[in-house]
Amino acid sequence: MSWESTNTYYSLLNQLTAERSDPWVQPPLLIDSVNFGEIVALQQAGDWSGTGRVLADSARRLEAGGATVLGIGANTMHKNFQDVVDAVSIPVVDVRDAMVKSLEDLGATSLSLLGTRYVMEDDFYSSHLEGRGVTVVTPPADEKDELQAIIYDELTRGVVTEKTRQRFFEIAEGCRTRGGDIVGLCCTEFGMLVKVQNAPWPYIDSTVAHVRALLDF
Repeated sequence: MSWESTNTYYSLLNQLTAERSDPWVQPPLLIDSVNFGEIVALQQAGDWSGTGRVLADSARRLEAGGATVLGIGANTMHKNFQDVVDAVSIPVVDVRDAMVKSLEDLGATSLSLLGTRYVMEDDFYSSHLEGRGVTVVTPPADEKDELQAIIYDELTRGVVTEKTRQRFFEIAEGCRTRGGDIVGLCCTEFGMLVKVQNAPWPYIDSTVAHVRALLDF
């Protein structure tokens, strides 16, 4: 939902399309960029019916504009996945299913689930994965608070520091020692901290997985 998230999705949709065809092919895209400030205020108030209305309205605009398949460009807002599905007649590709497929492709069954507090604490994400046979490991409460602050106070504002990157790596490693074999970057902005060349453990970037699923549809 942040502009950083929108930027990442847009870039990956084009980059991965070029990898599959040729450098000049670009996917036809419609983007409805909502007011993230409104979303954050509703999240903080616990008004998930309100966020659902915002996303449903957005989905209807996209369908009316000619979209034939839809993706919610945020892990947290999959809490309103069914609201979006119910609002349109076109298919909606689920990032949680994309994560499960990526785990299966790696031959893995356990995931360190790292994201916003809503993703880690509410059951809309973990229960979906567990229902598909995935063992989910999350950090302790104080580290969830740290990740929440990293996302909202830094990454969604375009701030990336080496200190934050190292702390993120420590939290991820802690989850791995407790059984989460694959680190799940289940927040779009975590890709700002973790790259193939610097990751000390196997991981799945939810945004990459989601984009691949959208392009495969």
